[in-house]
Amino acid sequence: MNMYTAKRTLLAVIVGFALATLLPTLILAETRDAEAIADGLAQYETRFNQGEIGALAQLFGKNVVYYGPLGRIFEGRAPVKRHYQGMRSAGFRNMTVDVIEIVLSEDAAYDIARYTITGPAGKTFSGYHLAILEKEDGEWRVRRTLANTKMSDTPSRSEHEGK
Repeated sequence: MNMYTAKRTLLAVIVGFALATLLPTLILAETRDAEAIADGLAQYETRFNQGEIGALAQLFGKNVVYYGPLGRIFEGRAPVKRHYQGMRSAGFRNMTVDVIEIVLSEDAAYDIARYTITGPAGKTFSGYHLAILEKEDGEWRVRRTLANTKMSDTPSRSEHEGK
């Protein structure tokens, strides 16, 4: 074996060892981040249902922009907090959140979830949200979010696909 081949072999072994060492760490970190985001969605549901709106607002970044149902836009954590306080005061209750997808990309992530909520007159509303998250002070916080409300007479996706 000549010196060139030996150096290439040694380099390949070092790179292989580094990958074998780092890859599980990277996968574990991504898994922890996805779990933290899913936990944030569970906290969102719990905090809303228990009326802990101040704690719920902490899940949003300081400079969040929330594109809400009915075209309303809330910029900043305090306006988002007031929005949820208004919902609770109006009688909205029993929110459920079902995670559809969480995708991580280096220092940002997004989640898509379906929600249902009971309105003041007992009618159940449902819709979807898309949230873009970034780490702020070491925690995943919502940076941008877009929520919609499914109208009862709107055909579902499967109804569109059948045509």
